[in-house]
Amino acid sequence: MPSITMPAVRYAPHWVSTDELAATYRLHHPDHPRLATWMRMVRSTGVEKRPWLRPPASTGAADGVGPRSRTAYGAARDLAVTAGRDALAAAGLRPCDIDAVVTSHTSSYTVPGLEVDLVRRLGLRPDVSRVGLATAACAGGAHALTQAARIARDLPDAAVLVVVSEALSTLFHPSGELSLQQVLYSGLFGDAAGAVVVTGDAAPLAGRRVQVGEAWEYLLPDSEDAYWGVIDQPGIRFDSGARSRTAPGQVGPALGEWLARGPAPQWAVVHPGGPGIISTTLEAIGMGPEDGRHARDSLAEAGNLGGVAVLDVLSRTLAAPVPPTGPGLLVAHGPGFTTTALRLDGAPV
Repeated sequence: MPSITMPAVRYAPHWVSTDELAATYRLHHPDHPRLATWMRMVRSTGVEKRPWLRPPASTGAADGVGPRSRTAYGAARDLAVTAGRDALAAAGLRPCDIDAVVTSHTSSYTVPGLEVDLVRRLGLRPDVSRVGLATAACAGGAHALTQAARIARDLPDAAVLVVVSEALSTLFHPSGELSLQQVLYSGLFGDAAGAVVVTGDAAPLAGRRVQVGEAWEYLLPDSEDAYWGVIDQPGIRFDSGARSRTAPGQVGPALGEWLARGPAPQWAVVHPGGPGIISTTLEAIGMGPEDGRHARDSLAEAGNLGGVAVLDVLSRTLAAPVPPTGPGLLVAHGPGFTTTALRLDGAPV
């Protein structure tokens, strides 16, 4: 079975507390009739602090899709390069040892993509295979691991570098007309990059790792009105409809049917999309609240890091004083409404 190394996660440098974020909204909208509702929404996310590229004042000052996109991508790329180097060092590999690179990056538009920049900046071989995911968003980490595991399964000697990076603070627009969703998501998201190495059976690998088995991908029918992102004149924004509250639960029966065909998971890595998503996903896979402690800690201490979030939860899980043993499961949801799940197995070594 292919193996995944312990993820290397790099957070953005500025830590923004929920109190600081709430104060910024009060500063810009002291008399807004929905200010009290906004404050409740920001505090309902379960996030105590989140890493941002810049403090709220400078983040909110930038305007226009061009400046915001260029700034967000440049910073996300730099975090990705650092996380990629960390992952290579932890696995005991050189850039020339990598046979494929899989990336996910959604929060700013760029051509060529992040995978091309990483080949250049990490010094990967020019003939390395490249897979660049651009619209997977919160499911990006799980989806990138799925693609990497498929490559490693087909090529047992291969080493695949997975790098996910998001600059989601670019969604923060404190002035002007704001929707409830804009306020909610600005309080929920953080900026970070994460990287792992995935190898086949025959490839040597240093450091703690866990095996990865079968993958499952699911697109909830008629769910395009659950979550989506758009790019308009001020910049990128994330939005959702009423379906967002029920979509994670609606995936549950299909996910449970797939899980029933294999061993029941004894531990879980759940995407911390929000308190409700964590609890609903745990219920769907037949696990209790205690099994989501690493997901809740990640959410509280770093926010929803988009596609990086499951890598952060996986890192916390593998770094626990008592590492997980036996069959496990990694699950992430994303806009669409999409779900990707991976069976994990065995004690990390």
